[in-house]
Amino acid sequence: MVRELERKRFTSAKFPETAPAANPVFFRTYSRRKEAGVRETWDQVCDRTLQALITLGKLLPHEADILERMQRNLKALPSGRWLWVGGTDWLKEQKNFSGAYNCTSTNLQDWSAFGLMVDLAMMGCGTGAVLEPQYINQLPPIRNRLQVQVRGEIGSTPVDERREETEVKIEGNIVTIYVGDSRQGWVKSYQSLLELSTDERFCGDVQVIVDISDVRQAGKPLNGFGGVANPVKLPGLYERCASILNKAVGRQLNSVECCLLIDEAAVTIVAGNIRRSAGMRQGFCEDHLFADAKNNLWQQDENGNWRIDPERDALRMANHTRVFHQKPTLQECLDAVRKQYYSGEGAIQWAGEAIARANCDLLRNHEQKVDFLKAYTQGKGKDWLQQHHPEIPESELDHRLARYGLNPCGK
Repeated sequence: MVRELERKRFTSAKFPETAPAANPVFFRTYSRRKEAGVRETWDQVCDRTLQALITLGKLLPHEADILERMQRNLKALPSGRWLWVGGTDWLKEQKNFSGAYNCTSTNLQDWSAFGLMVDLAMMGCGTGAVLEPQYINQLPPIRNRLQVQVRGEIGSTPVDERREETEVKIEGNIVTIYVGDSRQGWVKSYQSLLELSTDERFCGDVQVIVDISDVRQAGKPLNGFGGVANPVKLPGLYERCASILNKAVGRQLNSVECCLLIDEAAVTIVAGNIRRSAGMRQGFCEDHLFADAKNNLWQQDENGNWRIDPERDALRMANHTRVFHQKPTLQECLDAVRKQYYSGEGAIQWAGEAIARANCDLLRNHEQKVDFLKAYTQGKGKDWLQQHHPEIPESELDHRLARYGLNPCGK
């Protein structure tokens, strides 16, 4: 039986004097507010997160001892996500389990994928989106022009009368979205707006009324997840997204417009004190619109004053990475590094290497890895895996070949 942490043998180290920012960062970011407004101490955070890891991992006593010694003495720590939500009642709910993950990746192929990314971001996860043609070309063409009007005042509905879930009411070409006062409420209101742009029930312009009366005011606590609400950017989200969608009426969204829709939501979430910006967007290596999306982001007006292009400002919420399915040439690598030197952007990823690294259980030696990469470059990576591992179902093979989305740092 795993011993209780209350009977711990290890004494927690104090934050060293050589790290003067340690205490303010800890209490700002990882110490949860308890009853009567008291913040957790470092010992209490260790108790909460270690016990949860021991239970989750079914660790043996000697394994638990190693884990505890390393964390309490600041030698090795779990992810920032786990320091915040590990061991909480909130994380024990099935709908919140993704909140324990520091990073996620989503193939952007339908409107529910956009909603999922907002849901993940609101739980504090870093969001990755794969925007290659085989995914975004599955999105339906934009057919309806949206005219958005935001109605109501945040927090004006009495607490006991507020909707928790978002409601959508349709009367002819008039749609009213009542934004629910919950994470799921924000997500559904956002996704519902996107879905209206392609809904075949409508013809001509769609009048969209977004009622925000049920959303709690800034400074009110977020029960369960922790922290406080700050919906300062929420009212403008719907108009900003409608503006992006309206520019694409009659065609499918391009990769940059997809980025903007995600990143406008990210701006709202960051302003809401949920987390810092942490996004990764992966596009096709030959998608020059995507590759150059952040070029000249800073511009000068007629008086010489610098400003960020307001229509592209939200793109700062994420890094853009170009995915190569054939090994990039030396010149392509040099060009990418040079672009990163001047702008911080221009990252590239050799998908074959990332996939090989993520399937090391199948590529058991260097020769197999080289052989697989050769086949992958020829577009025969799946054939190679099927030949060498016929016991693996096709659905799993497809997942394994998409693991460059789960491994975006393979640059």
